[in-house]
Amino acid sequence: MTVATLPDSKATPLNIRIRQEQRSLIERAAAALDKTVSDFVRDAALREATNALLDKTVFCLNADAWAKFNAALDTPPASNPRLQDLMSRQPVWAK
Repeated sequence: MTVATLPDSKATPLNIRIRQEQRSLIERAAAALDKTVSDFVRDAALREATNALLDKTVFCLNADAWAKFNAALDTPPASNPRLQDLMSRQPVWAK
């Protein structure tokens, strides 16, 4: 997954509060990678955000589990009168 970065003219600040020992650790790590603290924190935050979203959208299944998953997707849903009633109503934002 690629994360688009904004041009500097469109950048907006992100302020966080951290303890001094946390800041020192981040500063040492940024220096070790020859990055600014801002670049280090932004890169780490973007990487973690991407991973958090991928954890919710990408999953791996073995062949048996994949077949069961596809079978479940291909099976028509059971009749649900309450859901049919809800879906037949006009949404409140359209009134």
